[in-house]
Amino acid sequence: MALIIPNKDANGNVPTEDKDKTVTPTPAEETTTPNSTPTAGSEILDDDLDKEYREKRNVTIALIHNYSNYRKKNIKTLGQKTEVIGSCIRSCRVLASNQGEVEAYFPAIIGISPNNPNFVTRVKAWLSNISMTVNEKSVVINTSFIYRRKRDYLAIKAKEDEINARYDSVNRGNISELKKALNEKIEQLNALESTKYQYGRPENIEEYLMYRHCLLYSEVAKDIALINSNPSIRFYIKDDVKEAEKTKKLIEERKLAMRNFVELDGTEAKFNAVYTAIAVLNGENLIEALLKDRSLKSSIIMDYANQHPDKFNKVYSDKHIMTKALVETLISRGELIRSEFNQQISTADGAFVGANLNEAVAYFDNPDNSTVRTAYENKLKLF
Repeated sequence: MALIIPNKDANGNVPTEDKDKTVTPTPAEETTTPNSTPTAGSEILDDDLDKEYREKRNVTIALIHNYSNYRKKNIKTLGQKTEVIGSCIRSCRVLASNQGEVEAYFPAIIGISPNNPNFVTRVKAWLSNISMTVNEKSVVINTSFIYRRKRDYLAIKAKEDEINARYDSVNRGNISELKKALNEKIEQLNALESTKYQYGRPENIEEYLMYRHCLLYSEVAKDIALINSNPSIRFYIKDDVKEAEKTKKLIEERKLAMRNFVELDGTEAKFNAVYTAIAVLNGENLIEALLKDRSLKSSIIMDYANQHPDKFNKVYSDKHIMTKALVETLISRGELIRSEFNQQISTADGAFVGANLNEAVAYFDNPDNSTVRTAYENKLKLF
């Protein structure tokens, strides 16, 4: 039997394994445990998880059409509007700060290796001179990424979905809150993108880096809701894959809303409850809204379901909708009082019911208060 002689270093010592050395886990390893098993809802089979996977994605960079009156009148003479996305200090600093990412991507762009003494200088020069022309036809950027393992793609996507979900939960009617949330989203997305080099490579490195630059470029709107909130914004970015997913989700929500509306039309009590909720959401005077005939109420509900299918489905599926409608109706009739300066609800005699609508619902749903509820319901029948 042949003996295996371990390699020795220059001093004749046999190197030992460094047990303290830490190994960077992949995204999939960070989200699973050694004894974890695939869930029943997993979309990917086990034998595919360790194979190479290509995530196909494109984003579109388009111009904001805020033309001056002069350009509008002379559009045929002046021709197409053209703008240029140039470099910016923030982008240069952020994109050059991750050593591992820079060493993974830039040798293929600038043609020299990371151990070249001019490497960092050349990288900064490339980022400082970054430029892209955008005209009326917009620019489509290839941001596709090739992962060495499919499981890493799934883990990265799960984290990205969490970031997007947090942003989508923000109140879109509050512009200052939306701006703050967007800045946090960009920082989190950039931090996530900066780790992807460990698990694969962009299909087109230069276009991928241009996308990363646009994420950090202040004159590119990352949400169309903020286009008019800043006069310096000249472009907006649109993720084609996400837009397609949103369209698909909207279609599914509308299909569900149609089914829910048909079912709602056959249940009078729930019909009135949902109509009451929609009237409140629309900011209508509830007393006047309740006086409308049924056909007009049905038309209002249908319009709301078409315009806001997700909100309509949420109202329809709310298991407390009957009690909420009761409370709102009692408030409109003066039987209950909602404080002008907070959400506290009390009786006309001043007795406390709840600190807000949810507490008032809990009060009326409590079996101990069934007699009180019945008395109020009977009062409403007199109107």
